[in-house]
Amino acid sequence: NVQLDVKRKRSLAEAKQRELAMEEEQKERRRREKSGEDITEEALKWQMQIQEDKISEEIMREREEEIRNIHKGMHTVNEIYKDLAHLVDNQQAGVDQIETQMENTKDNTATGLKHIEKANESDKSQCRIS
Repeated sequence: NVQLDVKRKRSLAEAKQRELAMEEEQKERRRREKSGEDITEEALKWQMQIQEDKISEEIMREREEEIRNIHKGMHTVNEIYKDLAHLVDNQQAGVDQIETQMENTKDNTATGLKHIEKANESDKSQCRIS
């Protein structure tokens, strides 16, 4: 960004210098027109250079705007990733709790089954018919 700003400022300064030179040339052209002198080829070259500079400046502005938009997009994507990470962290506690409850349920079911089997064995031994 710093290099882009420096290049942009340098290009703007050069464009301003050419623009000032062109304004001087235009003043000179007006003076010549009043006095009946023709526009010189050099003045036309200056006009063309000024137009090219304006086009280049506009292209630079468009590129700078595109870079800003890309930066904003990257920032948005970064925020989305941060939000996703936060959501995953928040949900992880719930998933861990469900896992723990499932393990406890398994253990409790196994213990209950043992109790039922023991009770069944106990009922069989007490209910003997002789």
